[in-house]
Amino acid sequence: MAERFLRRVEDTLGTLAGLALAAMVLLMGAEVVARYLLGSPLSWAVGLISNYLMVGFFFLGLPVTVREGAHVAIDVLYDRLPGSLRPWCDRLAAAAGLVFVLAVAVGGVLLTADVAGGGYAPPAGSAELSWPVWTSTVLVPIGALVTAARLVLQLVGAARAGAPAADPTGNEVR
Repeated sequence: MAERFLRRVEDTLGTLAGLALAAMVLLMGAEVVARYLLGSPLSWAVGLISNYLMVGFFFLGLPVTVREGAHVAIDVLYDRLPGSLRPWCDRLAAAAGLVFVLAVAVGGVLLTADVAGGGYAPPAGSAELSWPVWTSTVLVPIGALVTAARLVLQLVGAARAGAPAADPTGNEVR
């Protein structure tokens, strides 16, 4: 049941990450046309892309990336290990990843709480997007916490099965 719920959440965040990527591509194209053909750049585009779309693309897409094992893996040494050691390396990698994303999540929660509590927003007229800063920073802990949940499920599944850390579909984590 937890797996099914987590998968739904991951898929929703993955869809939002895909939409953020599509919006970045379209917005950058529109910016190029506006700047060089019309001589009137979209002044707000850079802020939207860098503060929202890139952050959302990365952090909201992270849980699906981990679930599917699509992250970068350097397996020069891993491929040379005896088969009996690989499950332990998988568990170690998942545990180290969990520690890292939990640290990112805690930092993201603290940052978001700080900027939300302080009411931080660029003064009107000083920035193209004077939206509250927390609306961008909250994407970091959301993605990191869902990624942490995925890593916990992988570790629990590996401990129960005595097998490599893997998701329920059988994809090995490396």
